[in-house]
Amino acid sequence: MTRIDRRKFLQAATALAAAGPLGACTTAVRSTGAGGWKDAVSLASAVSSGSASALELTNAAIYRLGLVNDDLNAVALPNFEQAREVAVQGTSGPLAGVPTLIKDNLKEAGLPYTQGSRALRGYVAAETDPFRTAIAETGMISIGRSTLPEFGLTATTEPLLTGATRNPWNTGHSTGGSSGGSAAAVAAGVVPIAHANDGGGSIRIPASACGLVGLKASRGRMAGESEDDSATDLSIQGFVTRTVRDTAAAFHAAQGGPLYPDAPMVTGPDERRLRIGGRVARADGSLPDPEVARVYDETMALLSRLGHRTGAADASFMAPDLAETFLGLWTMGAALRLQSTRQMAGLGEDADLSQHFEPLMLAMAQRGASYSREQQGQVVGRLEAFKAAYRAQFEEYDVQVTPVLGSPPAPIGYLAPTVPYEEQQRRLTDYASYTGSENAAGLPAISLPMGMSSDGLPIGMQFVGAPGTEPVLLALAYELERELAWYERTPPIWVGGREV
Repeated sequence: MTRIDRRKFLQAATALAAAGPLGACTTAVRSTGAGGWKDAVSLASAVSSGSASALELTNAAIYRLGLVNDDLNAVALPNFEQAREVAVQGTSGPLAGVPTLIKDNLKEAGLPYTQGSRALRGYVAAETDPFRTAIAETGMISIGRSTLPEFGLTATTEPLLTGATRNPWNTGHSTGGSSGGSAAAVAAGVVPIAHANDGGGSIRIPASACGLVGLKASRGRMAGESEDDSATDLSIQGFVTRTVRDTAAAFHAAQGGPLYPDAPMVTGPDERRLRIGGRVARADGSLPDPEVARVYDETMALLSRLGHRTGAADASFMAPDLAETFLGLWTMGAALRLQSTRQMAGLGEDADLSQHFEPLMLAMAQRGASYSREQQGQVVGRLEAFKAAYRAQFEEYDVQVTPVLGSPPAPIGYLAPTVPYEEQQRRLTDYASYTGSENAAGLPAISLPMGMSSDGLPIGMQFVGAPGTEPVLLALAYELERELAWYERTPPIWVGGREV
């Protein structure tokens, strides 16, 4: 990765603290019932100035997690003592002392690494993944490993290993997936920022379901990523936050991938007016839930009032079988994951796999293993053609807008891994078919909490840019945040600002 330039970052962070929404809105946040909650940029500034210590912030986050984790089940693998030791030793970096969580599919040497699977119960990582090192270099301190569905395979966080993770806006509903534990904790105010990653929507979906900001960067943008720009290289590392400036700060600190030069720090809106195309229908032409369509219409109307040039985007490049093609790649990946995990777990040929893997995983792996070499090549070819067609759209548009999900957050159980496979895939296609295309195309996309359902559940919209244009998306996000002040909203389960 590219080393973080602390001096340059701190210069930009000073500007963030002055220009960001919470720099001047502490009273407004307090008046909404958010208490003394502070975002990550504010906490880092407090540590830097000496008005707070890393240990105080760490203990406060641990305390807050203890207040809500029985209700939310966001963290199944705490590492409190290690976090306290790191805090006492002190960290350096642009977000030094800020408490966070690491999703349980990023390796940390000496800590459990289950990926949400019963097959890896008790498995301990022997090495640390590069992006975990990048997070450490920002100075953030992890207090635990957040929950995810088994191997991140679905859009809800209800693994058999740890049980359902619940949405702080309504515990009868899903947090989305696969970064569901991270999103639940941030939405409830346990930590201001948490690690997430995205192979088909796993940052953006839980951000939408929990009322958060979630940026999926361009392929090859973040630290530790490869030079491969293939449509089959799907997974991108990132974070979920409550404020745009936290997302901007973390993105700036943890970039350093091989395909793009480092982007500048984005500290606020841009005066440039954008060409924005909207797509409300899914790839097959079907429309989302009316509540989602309403928030989409409100979003496009707001963008127009702000002076951006808006209109309906040409959606002809979205092949009707795109979801099926993406699922083909996803199932082939599941087949490979099953083989590698059996080796990691030491499961021989006579092992009863149903005792170690969920029905969804086994069904997907079986489907993926059925693809012939020729069929595999066809899937890859279709995705590469789609990547080129999607990227070509940005000759006409600066940004495209779509829903993140086809409906408000799903009830717990609707996408559970025990739902029969064919029904599970039908539901998943209806619910979460908007986000995988950006992974295949390698495009940056950000989910923003643009509205609420009639029964009080968050609804996010997705803003997509050309490769490497994260600064454009972040500047637009600042502008929309200025209008909507979503960081003032707090869910019924909320502990932000609570101290030991």
